[in-house]
Amino acid sequence: MAYGSLFGNQDKINLVIRIIRGLDSVLHRPLTVVYMPDPYYLGQSIEEILRGKLEHVSLSSLDMPLWGDETDTINFTDLAVQQGVEALVVVGGDGTNRAVAKKSGEVPIFPVAGGTNNTFAWEIEPTLVGMALGFFLEKAVDPQAILEKRKVLRIRRSFPSPPISELALADVVLVKTDALGSRAVWEPELVELVVVTQSDPLKIGLSSLVGRVVTIDWREPRGAWLKTGSGGKLVAAPLAPGLVKTFSLQQFGFLEVGSSITLSGQEGVLALDGEREIRVRKKDSWEIKLEFTGPIRANIEKIMNLVQERSVLNG
Repeated sequence: MAYGSLFGNQDKINLVIRIIRGLDSVLHRPLTVVYMPDPYYLGQSIEEILRGKLEHVSLSSLDMPLWGDETDTINFTDLAVQQGVEALVVVGGDGTNRAVAKKSGEVPIFPVAGGTNNTFAWEIEPTLVGMALGFFLEKAVDPQAILEKRKVLRIRRSFPSPPISELALADVVLVKTDALGSRAVWEPELVELVVVTQSDPLKIGLSSLVGRVVTIDWREPRGAWLKTGSGGKLVAAPLAPGLVKTFSLQQFGFLEVGSSITLSGQEGVLALDGEREIRVRKKDSWEIKLEFTGPIRANIEKIMNLVQERSVLNG
C-alpha cells in the first residue's frame, strides 16, 4: 500500500558489518558478540565475511530453537540477558524493539533504525552506533549520563480471566476490525483511538496523527490520545512512506504519567507499535496506562558528544 524501500538480506548483512567494525575500532580488550541465529543464516554470513579482519571482536551464535517469528527475538533476548550480556544491539523498527523490550530488563538497548516506523530507534550511520557501543563498553562515558529509562504504554485486561498484560513503546491504536497479524493500519475509517507515548511531526506511522497536532518529547511526563469520528477537524498524516491519509479528529487530550484510559463496551483490535495483536470484545475491561517503566535506551548521540569533549580535553 506504500512506497517504502526494500530492506533485503544483503542490506542487513552490510548494516551489521558496519556496526561490528565500528565497535572493533575503539575496543582495547577482547569481546564476544553473541548473535541471534536466523533461518537465512545472516549471522554465519557475517562471520565468514569478517573472519580474520577483526582485532578485538569475536562472533558467536547463540544455541536456541528457531520459530521464524518474533518469538525468536523474545527468546534470544531472554537467554542473552540471563547469560549476562552488557548491551543489546537491535536492528529494526518499533515492533522489533518492542519484542526486545519485553525481556531486556536493565540491560541497555542500542537500537538501529531498520523498520518502517522508527520512533524508538536511532536513525544514525551504523558505524557510529558501533563506535558508541564500544565507548560505552570501554567505560569512556558515565552510564548515568547516557542511559535513558523510556516511557511505555502498559495494556492490561482485568476482565474476563485470565488477565492479559502487554506493552507498547510508541503507540496503541484501537482499530474497528477483527483481523489480527502484522498488517499495517492504513484505513482512516477503521481507526477509532490513538494513544502515544511521544509525538514528532518528523515521524511517520499512526503516532504521526498526534505529531500533526503537538510535539511531545520522550522526557516529558505525559503522552497524548485522540479519537476519530465524522464531522471533526481534518488532519492529513503520513502513515507510511509515500502514503498520506486524511483523518477526522473528534477529541484530543494529554495523558499524564501514571494516568490511564479505560476501554469498556468497545470492539475491535488493539495494534501495538503497528502490530495488530489483541482482540477487544464488548464484555472486556481494558486499561491503557502511561508509565516510565520501559526499557533502557542508550543515547548514542550523547555518547559521541561526551567522547568528543574528552578527546579535545585529553588531546
